[in-house]
Amino acid sequence: MLRVLTYIARPSDAIQKRAVRDVIRDDFGLVHHDVSRAKYETSNGITVNGRPVRVNYLLKPGDILKVRLADRLSERIVPSQGPLEIVFEDEDLIILNKPAGIVVHPSHGHFSDSLANYLCWYYKMNNDPHEIRTIGRLDKDTSGLIAFGKSRSAVAHLVEQAEKGRRRKVYYALAEGFFEEQKGRIAAPIKREFEGEMKRIACEGGDEALTEYEVVRQYPDYALLKIQIRTGRTHQIRVHMNYIGHPLLGDSLYGSGPVDCLERAALHAGFMQFYQPFNGNSIRIGVKMPADMQHFLTESLLDTEPYTW
Repeated sequence: MLRVLTYIARPSDAIQKRAVRDVIRDDFGLVHHDVSRAKYETSNGITVNGRPVRVNYLLKPGDILKVRLADRLSERIVPSQGPLEIVFEDEDLIILNKPAGIVVHPSHGHFSDSLANYLCWYYKMNNDPHEIRTIGRLDKDTSGLIAFGKSRSAVAHLVEQAEKGRRRKVYYALAEGFFEEQKGRIAAPIKREFEGEMKRIACEGGDEALTEYEVVRQYPDYALLKIQIRTGRTHQIRVHMNYIGHPLLGDSLYGSGPVDCLERAALHAGFMQFYQPFNGNSIRIGVKMPADMQHFLTESLLDTEPYTW
């Protein structure tokens, strides 16, 4: 798979004596390993007007710079047809709205019915093969937005954005009980409760974990929350909400289990904001909560004031 980045030099580039390396760094946002991959893993990886050049080449008005980023493909994931809701796609990224109950990656018991299998099928049908690379994660029973990068470079840029606080994701949750404060911050380390077990607990000796929440609407016995996590620990939101005495509705592992039509932890990744990895355009994407969570709302709050924080 090959991704080609193109830049046409302007008169100002010549005045400023900009070199190829300046465009690669400042306009394409590429880092050293991207440049190395273009130079050594791709035929004619860096060219101006169709001819290979060094990165210190000074651009002249009208020069057409092209950088070719090659990517190795994997055949580990078996393509299989399945439900796939695409909410955004461009040359570098694809964003899906994952239903609850579907795992993201193939695993024991889910060799061919994961989101990655379905995405692999989609790529195959469009004759546009890519390595399956997730940006972030979602548990099997969590619904909502999840991003996949189409190249190592795209993923690296999105990861860097998260580290610098430029990429964010907002979760919506239904949590048990009455909240005394409208906003809260939970800083509690997380680790496995027992070695080899799935369940996690918040306690000393675990990995650092930070969760921030805001009450959107308080109901008599539960509340609708907006949540952001500053770390990405397994089950982090579920563990932290249980830790402060407000487990998620429907959560069998950390709460009281199924209630009414809700048979999973009431957690939905509803909003995502980031910057396109190569052109820097701001991208904001939101999806509504699924019916099992909407059932517990007296009004469609997310229609009117959906994704502000």
